[in-house]
Amino acid sequence: MPLMTRLRDNTLTIMIGLVIAFVIMIIFEWGMDFGGMGRQPQQNYVGKVNDREITYQEFSDVMRNVTEMQRQQFGGEIDDEFMGFIREQVWDNLVNEILLEEEIQRRGIQVTDDEIVNWVYGERPPQFLRQQFTDEEGNFDRAAYDRALSDPQNRQQVLQLEQMLRQQRKQEKLQSLLMSSVRVTEGEIRQRFKEENIRMDTRYVVIDPNYIVAAGEVTVSDDEIQRYYNTNPQKFMNPPQRNLKYVKFPFEPSEADEQDVLREIEEFKARVEEGEDFLELVENYSHTPFADAYFRPGDLSPEKERVVFDSEPGEIVGPVVDEDGAHLIKVIDTRTGQEEYVRAQHILLRYEEGVDSTEVQQKADELIAQLNEDADFAELAREHSADPGSAQRGGDLGWFGKGRMVPAFEEAAFGAQTGEIVGPVESQFGIHIIKVNDRTNRQVKFATIHLPVEVTSFTRNEIFDEASDFAYVADRRNFEEEADFFDVEVQETGLFSENGVIPGVGRSEHVMRFAFENSTGTVSNVLEISDGYGVFLITDSRRESVKPLDEVRSEIRAELAREKRREMARERVKEIRDQLEGKSLAEITGIDPSFQVREADDIGINSNIPDVGRDNKFVGAAFGLDEGVVSQPIEGARNFYLIEVTGRTEFDEEQYAEQRDELKVEILQSKRQQFFSQWLERLREEAEIVDNRYMFFR
Repeated sequence: MPLMTRLRDNTLTIMIGLVIAFVIMIIFEWGMDFGGMGRQPQQNYVGKVNDREITYQEFSDVMRNVTEMQRQQFGGEIDDEFMGFIREQVWDNLVNEILLEEEIQRRGIQVTDDEIVNWVYGERPPQFLRQQFTDEEGNFDRAAYDRALSDPQNRQQVLQLEQMLRQQRKQEKLQSLLMSSVRVTEGEIRQRFKEENIRMDTRYVVIDPNYIVAAGEVTVSDDEIQRYYNTNPQKFMNPPQRNLKYVKFPFEPSEADEQDVLREIEEFKARVEEGEDFLELVENYSHTPFADAYFRPGDLSPEKERVVFDSEPGEIVGPVVDEDGAHLIKVIDTRTGQEEYVRAQHILLRYEEGVDSTEVQQKADELIAQLNEDADFAELAREHSADPGSAQRGGDLGWFGKGRMVPAFEEAAFGAQTGEIVGPVESQFGIHIIKVNDRTNRQVKFATIHLPVEVTSFTRNEIFDEASDFAYVADRRNFEEEADFFDVEVQETGLFSENGVIPGVGRSEHVMRFAFENSTGTVSNVLEISDGYGVFLITDSRRESVKPLDEVRSEIRAELAREKRREMARERVKEIRDQLEGKSLAEITGIDPSFQVREADDIGINSNIPDVGRDNKFVGAAFGLDEGVVSQPIEGARNFYLIEVTGRTEFDEEQYAEQRDELKVEILQSKRQQFFSQWLERLREEAEIVDNRYMFFR
């Protein structure tokens, strides 16, 4: 089973955390010569961070070691989706590590040999090392730890460990320098305590601007629209856009892939014949587990039905190939059900515009006459039937029960004898000629060794080679003419912007980068997309531009009307609030009886307020109010609020004292994480980062 599938079944989040840890470890232990900043540039590099090139060999070495550790840890193969995830993690970590190393060198941060020796051999070794020599009861075996460090066989691992710890300590010193300015104030701690512990009872009124300001009160002139358009061009920009033509080479199993699976099925068949238990093979090898249930005709694919319902208990049939792969099937048991099913073929003759209906009826009579003279029903169906779904199967409709077909067809089919030809039967679809091949009320329990036919790496390489051949000639000749020669369809995306989805392709960083980093007429290399490989041609390249006024006139009118209505509403809500000065919010109904006073008790900072939701402005204003005072108008995203706090829990100084230190640590950690994340993001934004991975990895 592919690794990604098993990860989904076994707490993906935890596993991904382990992967990231593996990536970091591998970078330290195997990968990058971070001290070698002065090495000679190489032509073929997958990326560049400022002046530091990441060569293809370096990146591949890290990827190889990471994936090998994955296979050792979890077993099985790594599918393409998860491989892409690992590649992104490796890249991000490499970029970060290079930037951090540059910053460490710029600041002159050093770690001495004595520091590492004292750390590893001292009283408090690194925690992740201690864990390797700690039993289930938490006892650290110091003697075993010292023996492992002094064992000559571990010499190379100890050197790698020291290198990793040296890098870790450098980064710790860098973080200490960065974090020295991060402080937590007493006010922040008290505010966090309030947010987590203080609760309030409130009454409030939600005021909709559209209610207190009618649409007819607001007008927007053409001059106002023109003025808004002229002063806010940034709001009406068409972003840079591209249009691509492309050819897709889909990931589809080859005939050789199918034959490989069929050979496996034959091998399982031989093992069963030699005495191996069928159900054990199903449990150990089948892609589909055994379903201990009875199936009726119509429950299965036509390919399975043709063999399952014609077989007896204990009989083994196959290989059977259908849309989900290859099957070796063993019938376990049968039973009699109450519902009857029919298996039939039909030939459909449609009434077509401009064709006399008597001609259609005459043709039906001729076909029936041929069938009565022992003509082959399947051959006539393939030649004459207007039902494309069944015609290619010789008119075979498979098994069906009552209620599946139109009434006239059903009555004729269930009223016929096995082997009888019935017709002509007229329905809204046309004229049917029906042959009933079998009828049953049998239900079957079976087991299957199911192997899906999947695209192998060999086939994938063949598909890539074909796409590469096309890309080569399409770049030198005419794209569409070469597509005709290769017998592949040319598709077109339509215009799209850089931050959107590519129509027909989906999200693809590689395709997006190609489209916006090259000019019209450029043909791409082979680029991997979600379901295959693609070769792309840029046919249109448009710069950023301002949309014409006529295109955005209605949008501007609506925006200005909203602003005017909201401004008028703001003034009217203020007038209402002024009338409540010194009064309770409950008295607002005396101003306008339609206002509804609501109540929300025991609310905290993250409470969901009825008819408000989680609105920080609402809660923030409530926390700042004195009890019994009606707030000034609070302007939310859509509505205005008037709030009155009717009750509040007191600030418990004793409880605060108990929680203070813990809250301070939480806030400090959060602020440090946020600070470092923002600092590193700025470092990346200021760096010159070139990502050429799309040229090397499919």
